[in-house]
Amino acid sequence: MSDPYQALMEKLDQSPTGAPKTEHLEKILKILFSEEEAKIASQLPLNPLRQPISKLAEKTGVEKEKLEPVLENLANKGLVYCAPKEGEKAYALLPLLPGIFEFQFMKAEYDPKSKALAKLFNDYYFHGWGKSSLEFKTPYTRTIPIEKAISPGQQVASYQKVEELITDSKSLAITNCFCRHEHELLGDWCGRPKEVCMILGPFADFAVERGFARRASRSEMLEKLQLAEEKALVHITDNIKEKINFICNCCGCCCGFLTAVNKLNIPSVVASSGFMVEIDEEKCNNCGACTKRCQVRALWLEEDPENPKKKILKKNLDRCIGCGLCVSACKQEAMKMVKRPEDQIILPRESFWELGMELLKEKAQRKGGEI
Repeated sequence: MSDPYQALMEKLDQSPTGAPKTEHLEKILKILFSEEEAKIASQLPLNPLRQPISKLAEKTGVEKEKLEPVLENLANKGLVYCAPKEGEKAYALLPLLPGIFEFQFMKAEYDPKSKALAKLFNDYYFHGWGKSSLEFKTPYTRTIPIEKAISPGQQVASYQKVEELITDSKSLAITNCFCRHEHELLGDWCGRPKEVCMILGPFADFAVERGFARRASRSEMLEKLQLAEEKALVHITDNIKEKINFICNCCGCCCGFLTAVNKLNIPSVVASSGFMVEIDEEKCNNCGACTKRCQVRALWLEEDPENPKKKILKKNLDRCIGCGLCVSACKQEAMKMVKRPEDQIILPRESFWELGMELLKEKAQRKGGEI
């Protein structure tokens, strides 16, 4: 009899962001799935290719009446996505990232299982999962700039306007920052707010229905964005133009995406907003307020070689992701956000499907095969 967990690992690794098979992943799956659940989950399509339950019953050979409670339990655990299709409930296996990992920490639980998963996911991240899942030429995510930080006269596209992205979504929900909760369980949480992460569209409906998030009004979403900006959190979303699924408000110490920039040296994981900071050297007094808000170490203070008692502002604008947090900290008005050179701008993909297919092609090329 084939091992259902091996089959499930192989299935998860077929997603655009993948899931390399290691002992860490096997331990994670054995905590999350029973053998029966793993066997059924390994036969599901990967999201977004969900299938009606009648077709899944034929595929798995499990009667619909017996299959449905298993799938419902998996959906309630944040392992399988469920939404209507062809007049029936339809299901798909969630990828490990983004998907299964995030859902395990959205409820901000402190039980032994959550603590064990936090340790396993963290070990897995630094033992290959992080690089394997995030090291693409095509960024999986992108930065949304703080619009008020952009200097007057600069053209801002609709997909760069966070308020428009929220207004255009029919469903809005707020949940806990899964990354910061994971790090709280690990004992190295930075203390920044947790209930500031946002889910939009059909995924918001699913998350609310299954108890992973709560409904939010547009005004509350905007209030949370303001809180995030005050606490120096970067707005990050899918690297697509429309119908985004999430807006995370991220720190450089806990967030999986920004940690990939800072600790795994994968700057390509988060696309720049299309803007970058410009510093007026004459106005800058080297106070360092901006360095405390930069989440990707693009700005820092160094000892002045000509005056050891003085520090001077240093910068590496190749690392700047165009979030605008530094501008909002500058009381000298020595900073502003300006358009990046055209040859440095990576435009978002049109849709989640297009982004996923592009990542799959890159993944296949790395492995020397075809999708």
